Amino acid sequence: MYQPNYDELVQSWNKTLAVLALIAEVPVALVMKIENNIISVFSKNDNQANPYEIGDSEELEDSGLYCEHVVKTQNLLNIPNALIDDDWKENPDIKLNMISYLGLPICAGDTTPFGTICILDNKPHEYNEPIIKLLETIKQSFETQLKLLHQQKQAFEQQQFTELATLIRGIAHEINTPLGNCITTVDVTKLALNDTKSLLVKKQLSQQALQNTLDTLENTNELLDRNLTACAHKIRILQDLLYTKSQPSKTVITLAQLSESLQEHFKEQIKYRAIKLDINYQNPHSQFEVEIELLKQVLIILLQNSMEHAFNNIADPAIEINIFNFDEVLKIHYKDNGNGISSTELSSIFTPFFKGSSNQSGLGLGLSIAKKIVSQQLQGDICVQESDAGAHFLISLPK
Repeated sequence: MYQPNYDELVQSWNKTLAVLALIAEVPVALVMKIENNIISVFSKNDNQANPYEIGDSEELEDSGLYCEHVVKTQNLLNIPNALIDDDWKENPDIKLNMISYLGLPICAGDTTPFGTICILDNKPHEYNEPIIKLLETIKQSFETQLKLLHQQKQAFEQQQFTELATLIRGIAHEINTPLGNCITTVDVTKLALNDTKSLLVKKQLSQQALQNTLDTLENTNELLDRNLTACAHKIRILQDLLYTKSQPSKTVITLAQLSESLQEHFKEQIKYRAIKLDINYQNPHSQFEVEIELLKQVLIILLQNSMEHAFNNIADPAIEINIFNFDEVLKIHYKDNGNGISSTELSSIFTPFFKGSSNQSGLGLGLSIAKKIVSQQLQGDICVQESDAGAHFLISLPK
């Protein structure tokens, strides 16, 4: 899910609040943000007399805070002196010696309440009309900025939706190929069995005819298994794209366990292609956390990319995966000894539907999907490295 980057916004608002506090001649100017029934300091002026810190928070339910009243009423609140006001003399902010308050509600870009903008003083303060107008002007400016952020969020999510729809259509199209092969395989199997039954009924089934049927069944079974595995893989990718976990399901695993898991998972993928697979690591007992299934999906995509496109006319195809567990990052170096990637195509390799100058089969979606899984779901990075021989990919995953 898209999360706005508030860092630059907070820095800008801090400066604006500093000017507001200076003009209003108060020690405190704040923007408060509400989220999940919690109100917290989002932005503030920098003043030694300001007792509030960014991140300070309180529950909103019957807190007695000035800002809670503004949030609930969505109206201006002007308290010149809480000490002589029966409604506000027990207000919690008095403990911080904030006895006067002027505040307005702020709405987010989609009109839902964002929080408040307010100024406070440690002495009685009659806020005049120009100060109220200034507060309203700054409020409107802040709301305009929040609206722009909201529009950016909508544009980003629309772009993500469009890209996802394109990927789903592409994967669905790619699933049709192995499914078609499965249907053809079943038809061939039925034909062989029907011929065998016919010969058996006529009592003309020879040893050679039976052996031919068994050979056909063995070949079609292997072809069926291979294509069903390819279908399952593409469906799994589709599931991963459609389902984003709100709580990442990370598993604590050692390098040795990761290697064993990958070897076992890839065993069926490489056996019929006679590909040598080496997985190397330094400290077998070194532990780290990773979403192992998503990582497998990425490596399977790289593996299939090598098998389908890299090993034409390669006598002894080989894949090497080196795993490095550093203090703050897990790095995985994937390389094959295939035909490699042209230097002119390196910058486009992760672009959806890019097939390269050789006009490869498939839709050119695999590497773009791997990129999305790494960057969006594993919060890491994957890049292709220029090499004199073979394809080299480097995956970096933060801890």
